[in-house]
Amino acid sequence: MSDKPTLLFVDDEERIVRLLKIMFREQYEVHTAVSAREALGILETIPIHVIASDQRMPDVTGIQLLGQVRERWPETVRLLLTGYSDLVAIIGAVNEGEVYRFLNKPWNQSELRAVIAEAADLALSARATRKQVEAVWEGNKDSKQFSIASQLLAIEGSDPERQEVVEMFTYDYRVHAASNIKAAIDILSREQIGVIVSNAVVDGVDVTDLLAEVSRIDPAIAVVVTTASPKSDTIIKLINSGRIYRFAIKPLSPNLFRLAVNAAMREHHRRLADPRVVRQRMQNDALRGQGDDLYASFITNLGRFTEVN
Repeated sequence: MSDKPTLLFVDDEERIVRLLKIMFREQYEVHTAVSAREALGILETIPIHVIASDQRMPDVTGIQLLGQVRERWPETVRLLLTGYSDLVAIIGAVNEGEVYRFLNKPWNQSELRAVIAEAADLALSARATRKQVEAVWEGNKDSKQFSIASQLLAIEGSDPERQEVVEMFTYDYRVHAASNIKAAIDILSREQIGVIVSNAVVDGVDVTDLLAEVSRIDPAIAVVVTTASPKSDTIIKLINSGRIYRFAIKPLSPNLFRLAVNAAMREHHRRLADPRVVRQRMQNDALRGQGDDLYASFITNLGRFTEVN
């Protein structure tokens, strides 16, 4: 086996996987499958770094396949390729398959190459990290194992809905609440937040760009977004740009929502052992040591979100 990262493309149209193999075979070890069964057979025999699957396939959908991959090979980074904006599939992509990116067909070659490269880098880092965080990845799912150091930020303009989130997690984590973007930025500048729970729109502003900036500055933070009005384009943008970890539709189901947030907190702790995240945090600490506030650039860059017309 070569030292190149391994890719697996899955699509029931053979011409598509053939094209993808031609595109990536110079830089990666590329495998292809035209069915979920064939893909699982490959995964059982070959360590795959990145899998990119079509959604609409006979017998098993891409989401169902990626859900199985998440359960059996969690370090394999999962991408979904589809030509359809199926709302149910998109929500499943983030919640069931923990899909890293959602790519529309026909794809932009430059964008696809960039996403594959980023996903491969993430997979290599995840494999190096896994042994260090085995207990978090595979072990006890009781949220209280993180309660001492874990902090959650709820961003919600509605007082009753914000209070609902606070009360739901107050015994598990240290919970902060913000009713607007400015208050949220102030909390982020002072506290080491592990998970953000936010409505998709706050103060009349789509939070995607805000979350993208949060991810850039502190990639250890995991995000759960909620909305009463789910739209395909919005969720795709939240997945691809906002880097959200989970998505929930209002009214919230308390049991399912708790599972989603607790999973996000486990993901936060997994990320804390990721060498790339450690390097980012060390750089931030260095800036702080030089008298430059850790979140000075963060506040500056997000200042535009506090000015709502």
